[in-house]
Amino acid sequence: MSKIMNKIYFKGLSVIAKVKEALKDERGESNIIAIIIILAIVIALAIIFRSQITALFNKIWNSLFSNVDNVL
Repeated sequence: MSKIMNKIYFKGLSVIAKVKEALKDERGESNIIAIIIILAIVIALAIIFRSQITALFNKIWNSLFSNVDNVL
Protein backbone atom coordinates (compact mmCIF):
# COMPACT_ATOMS: atom_id res chain seq x y z
CA MET A 1 0.00 0.00 0.00
CA SER A 2 2.85 2.41 0.75
CA LYS A 3 4.33 1.84 -2.74
CA ILE A 4 1.07 2.99 -4.31
CA MET A 5 0.95 6.00 -2.01
CA ASN A 6 4.55 6.88 -2.89
CA LYS A 7 3.78 6.64 -6.61
CA ILE A 8 0.74 8.87 -6.21
CA TYR A 9 2.74 11.36 -4.13
CA PHE A 10 5.62 11.58 -6.60
CA LYS A 11 3.25 11.75 -9.57
CA GLY A 12 1.47 14.62 -7.83
CA LEU A 13 4.78 16.42 -7.28
CA SER A 14 5.61 15.94 -10.94
CA VAL A 15 2.27 17.38 -12.02
CA ILE A 16 2.64 20.34 -9.65
CA ALA A 17 6.13 21.03 -10.99
CA LYS A 18 4.85 20.96 -14.58
CA VAL A 19 1.98 23.32 -13.74
CA LYS A 20 4.35 25.75 -12.02
CA GLU A 21 6.67 25.63 -15.03
CA ALA A 22 3.79 26.28 -17.41
CA LEU A 23 2.65 29.26 -15.34
CA LYS A 24 6.15 30.75 -15.33
CA ASP A 25 6.53 30.35 -19.10
CA GLU A 26 5.44 33.68 -20.57
CA ARG A 27 6.30 33.18 -24.24
CA GLY A 28 3.52 34.48 -26.45
CA GLU A 29 1.36 35.76 -23.62
CA SER A 30 1.99 39.44 -24.30
CA ASN A 31 1.37 38.99 -28.02
CA ILE A 32 -2.03 37.45 -27.38
CA ILE A 33 -2.98 40.28 -25.02
CA ALA A 34 -1.82 42.89 -27.53
CA ILE A 35 -3.85 41.29 -30.31
CA ILE A 36 -6.96 41.19 -28.10
CA ILE A 37 -6.54 44.87 -27.20
CA ILE A 38 -6.07 45.86 -30.86
CA LEU A 39 -9.16 43.88 -31.88
CA ALA A 40 -11.19 45.54 -29.13
CA ILE A 41 -10.09 48.98 -30.36
CA VAL A 42 -10.94 48.15 -33.98
CA ILE A 43 -14.37 46.82 -33.00
CA ALA A 44 -15.04 49.91 -30.86
CA LEU A 45 -14.07 52.21 -33.74
CA ALA A 46 -16.26 50.23 -36.14
CA ILE A 47 -19.22 50.61 -33.78
CA ILE A 48 -18.59 54.33 -33.26
CA PHE A 49 -18.20 55.10 -36.98
CA ARG A 50 -20.74 52.55 -38.23
CA SER A 51 -22.90 55.04 -40.12
CA GLN A 52 -19.91 56.67 -41.84
CA ILE A 53 -18.48 53.27 -42.82
CA THR A 54 -21.87 52.18 -44.18
CA ALA A 55 -22.23 55.40 -46.19
CA LEU A 56 -18.72 55.03 -47.63
CA PHE A 57 -19.35 51.38 -48.54
CA ASN A 58 -22.67 52.23 -50.23
CA LYS A 59 -21.02 55.07 -52.18
CA ILE A 60 -18.24 52.76 -53.41
CA TRP A 61 -20.72 49.99 -54.23
CA ASN A 62 -22.99 52.31 -56.22
CA SER A 63 -19.98 53.78 -58.02
CA LEU A 64 -18.82 50.31 -59.04
CA PHE A 65 -22.17 49.32 -60.49
CA SER A 66 -22.77 52.62 -62.27
CA ASN A 67 -19.38 52.21 -64.00
CA VAL A 68 -20.21 48.62 -64.98
CA ASP A 69 -23.40 49.79 -66.68
CA ASN A 70 -21.39 52.37 -68.65
CA VAL A 71 -18.88 49.76 -69.80
CA LEU A 72 -21.51 47.27 -70.92
